[in-house]
Amino acid sequence: MDIFWILIVTVFLLVLRLLQVFSIPETPKLFYKKNCTPFIDAVLKSCPIFFNVYKPTLLWGKSGHFQTVIHVKMGRTQPKWPDGQRHRLPMSDGATMSYDLFDPQEVGHRAKFTLALCPGIANSSECIYLRTFASYAQAHGFRVAILNHLGALPSEKLTSPRIYTYGGTTEYGHMIDHLLQQYPETKILAAGFSMGGNIVTKYLGESIENQDKVLCGMSVCQGYEINEAKDLFMQWENCRRVYTYFMTRKQKKILSRHRQLLFGEEAEQKCGKCNETNAFRATSLVAIDENYSCVRLGYSSAYEYYKDHSSAYCLNNIKIPMLFMNSEDDPLVPPALIKYPKEFAENHDHCIFMTTKHGGHLGYFEGGIFVPDNVTWLDRVIIEYADTVSNLYSQGRLPQQLMSRSSPQNSDLDMTCDSGIGMMGNVTSCDLDLTMNESSSLTLRQKSKNESIEERKEEKKGSLKKGSLLKQATSYVQ
Repeated sequence: MDIFWILIVTVFLLVLRLLQVFSIPETPKLFYKKNCTPFIDAVLKSCPIFFNVYKPTLLWGKSGHFQTVIHVKMGRTQPKWPDGQRHRLPMSDGATMSYDLFDPQEVGHRAKFTLALCPGIANSSECIYLRTFASYAQAHGFRVAILNHLGALPSEKLTSPRIYTYGGTTEYGHMIDHLLQQYPETKILAAGFSMGGNIVTKYLGESIENQDKVLCGMSVCQGYEINEAKDLFMQWENCRRVYTYFMTRKQKKILSRHRQLLFGEEAEQKCGKCNETNAFRATSLVAIDENYSCVRLGYSSAYEYYKDHSSAYCLNNIKIPMLFMNSEDDPLVPPALIKYPKEFAENHDHCIFMTTKHGGHLGYFEGGIFVPDNVTWLDRVIIEYADTVSNLYSQGRLPQQLMSRSSPQNSDLDMTCDSGIGMMGNVTSCDLDLTMNESSSLTLRQKSKNESIEERKEEKKGSLKKGSLLKQATSYVQ
């Protein structure tokens, strides 16, 4: 009888430990450059959620494992399923990429801003967490575009013998370009989840031209350096090896769905012969990549493949505003990997890196004792930050707008950096917008054409005084 009660107590204590019931919720930790810039200061003042305690669901929300598993299996409670339009676009290599577009529910100033989302591994616009977020963003006036990773949608057949890769930015860039063609006046806010965060960050760091196309970037729960993450994935600590096994099964399912095309004669002629047998026997993502991905992409080793597809090596090229988020109890992305965004944020002018004590991998459920709220804390953070950036853009206060006005000639900018990608010198359509003072000045000059020479001289003096005051005010703000 004593042994029975000892077992009961032991199991009870283990459950309490797993659920982290006694863990105390805390406010997020924020990392940014000392003596923060006016942009960072404006974001901190406009995003009160950054300073509020994140309170996960009471009974199980403090466990990173429960947050992660419930996110994977359920996505959201009472999920929304908004209707969207699917766009299919042919690519130069014969592939057909697609994305789903969701228009804003109301017409307002946010309707000209588009959130361009990149999902996690093997995910698409049909994932519940993305659809629910799209509905939430629509209700706040944003347009939403969600990329469908090549091969991830069962209803979409491949037209070329390849699927998505961990850091391939071609499809995401194609979606951005098409959005700008369809909506020339729209302003893009880029956001990526897990692997999608790696893709978005890498897309922005690859070239200045890519940064010119968006206002800001947001990355949630990515691992930054794939080679380092790979070694951690193979460890049993925090059950990472178990999570890796299930991700591998998901990847093999996609390969199996398109097996005839991916391992057929056309694929062999284009890219060489893969070890099909070993690829489908794999119990880890590394084994799949060694026997399939590296051959298809022309890499001699998985190390080279992972290095080329890691966003960590592109971070220092990014000059536009960025928000990185990671959870300290993420079972897939341990704290050892968050050194990359932390160092970047502490040494760059327009970046904030945020960590939370709880949240798991893309979970961030909050509210309730057992059943969480439909909208997660993560959803609210993204919308609050996006709303702040869109407001600052409307006021002409984004860093790239101020840089364009203070440095009208790109030749004056330092166009060198460690990786050969230069410092951003953006001259976009937003830079052509006139401020209220500039517009008024133009109107006065137009009216003064028919006035006498003496009156024009007097007005010119007044204009110079206003210009002097404007310069003083601008230098004060900066």
